[in-house]
Amino acid sequence: MAKITVIGAGSWGTAQAHHLRRAGHEVLLWGCEFDREVLRQVSQERQHKFFPGVTIAAGIETSQDLELALKDRDLVVMAVPSQVMRSVAKQMSSYIDRHTTVVSTSKGLEQGTLCRMSEVLYQELGYLERLTVLSGPSFASELIRNLPTAVTVAGYTRQATDTVKKAYHFDNMRIYTSSDIVGVELGGVLKNIFALATGIVDGCKMGNNARAALLTRGLAEMSRLVVALGGHEATMQGLSGMGDMVLTATGDLSRNRTVGLRLGAGETLEQIMQSMEQVAEGVYATHCGVELAAANGVEVPIMSATDDVLAGRLSVAQAVEKLLARTPKKER
Repeated sequence: MAKITVIGAGSWGTAQAHHLRRAGHEVLLWGCEFDREVLRQVSQERQHKFFPGVTIAAGIETSQDLELALKDRDLVVMAVPSQVMRSVAKQMSSYIDRHTTVVSTSKGLEQGTLCRMSEVLYQELGYLERLTVLSGPSFASELIRNLPTAVTVAGYTRQATDTVKKAYHFDNMRIYTSSDIVGVELGGVLKNIFALATGIVDGCKMGNNARAALLTRGLAEMSRLVVALGGHEATMQGLSGMGDMVLTATGDLSRNRTVGLRLGAGETLEQIMQSMEQVAEGVYATHCGVELAAANGVEVPIMSATDDVLAGRLSVAQAVEKLLARTPKKER
């Protein structure tokens, strides 16, 4: 039994806390002041507003006290939105023990710096050897209902990845390991962009041919950018690349796909964002991904067209026309 704290009481953090508690670990779920009622429901009623009808595992402790939440922990799971990761990590730095293994499960890039979440955590917490990333096709609402799920954990040391693997590998959840932290982490980020783009294609009723072409060429774009940043192309054929993209781009539970569907149907991004209670990371990741590609000399036409649509520079029809008008070339 490990002592584990999950930082973030949203759907993904709570689903992981539920799974880890079922696996027999001592689990504490931390949330901010905004999460006070959510934490009360989890601890007292074993319920969560995002999972109606699901009974949360018994025995999950909850707290809003970071110092208490980080004391004597074997593993800390980061499950906060990417744009607040740095501020939370900065607060954690005063309390976390240097020997505690940290696993980032947030799929995003930091706006402005374009940092991956593991880079943010290293800058704020230090000690690369304890940092890991967990990514792959994993809807929170399916994990918490104990449906089969397989993901990949990547880290800089075998000891760190083994710690995470042993904690998570239980019952319905299968864990694979990797040393390609760049590829595993970026796959989890970039797939959200193509899930959003696929939603637009489907929302406009462009057909199955268009969807298949977008996913295939999207995977090529992902692979080019990952390799340019030091990751492995083979990683993009695995769970954290193709696996996660297929799930997020075609699954009806995907927030990013939902945003795309609604854009394709004619709603504005502002209308969509105002109506959503949870974060769709692809909305933020798209421009970051385009900036990252430009900085590394990587061509990403689908990402760029999606960014143009989100920013209002092009309509969906204009973006499609622009993509189709590109000079034919050898497939790679």
